[in-house]
Amino acid sequence: MKKRILPLWLLLSLLSTTLAAEESSAAKQVSLEIYPKWYSSDNVTFQGNIGVKKLFQEYDWITSYVKPSTTYALSHHMALHGGLGFYYTNNKTVNNVREWRPFIGLSHSTSFTDKWGLSSYFRMEERCFESIGNDERSRSTRLRLRFRSAYKTDPQHSLLSLDKLTLDLEGFRSYTNTQTVSPTYDYETRITLGAERHVDKGRKIRFELALKYKAQTAQISDTDIHTIFFKLQFFPSWGNRLRNRLHGRDIEE
Repeated sequence: MKKRILPLWLLLSLLSTTLAAEESSAAKQVSLEIYPKWYSSDNVTFQGNIGVKKLFQEYDWITSYVKPSTTYALSHHMALHGGLGFYYTNNKTVNNVREWRPFIGLSHSTSFTDKWGLSSYFRMEERCFESIGNDERSRSTRLRLRFRSAYKTDPQHSLLSLDKLTLDLEGFRSYTNTQTVSPTYDYETRITLGAERHVDKGRKIRFELALKYKAQTAQISDTDIHTIFFKLQFFPSWGNRLRNRLHGRDIEE
């Protein structure tokens, strides 16, 4: 019975967060993604996010993206990350936008018990925008820091046969000197609840529910945006998983 208390509590928290967002004027965003990963024998992984996300609002849009990246294990706890993302946003009322997003990051992961773990991930991104139709361009630098607490459950005793539950706290800070082609916000905060279930040893499915808050530096009350975010991911993997130091850290880009 005790093993079921934590999963049930997290799911109830997830439900209450959803209901609170539904009662507000929050926008709704849905994302579908596949995240293939290959483990080398020398503590390196190659992976890539491939997906689509859509905003349901008066000024809605749909974005398709691909983001190949690599990770190198510096030690049993530290890792170096790097990659390049490409995003194409199809807007309903304004020009479509292309974005290139090179990034580099550093992560740390540790386990307190066999079930509890904590990770942190700091990343710096350079966001390069191009408006389709008028050739306008802009750039923005964004810093992001994420903390994740993860709890491994027993699928035979947990609710919905889940393997892992996670709670993420993430903050963003953007810097830009000129007006950008695509709307950017100086500050962003995300609170994310996640649930994972393994299909087999090399594949898993993950569902996320997040509440996002965005705001400019000035006149925050007039420019803030709340978004309730649903995300479904599929993770296939190959290679030398058991020999690779990065196996089990699950620090996604």
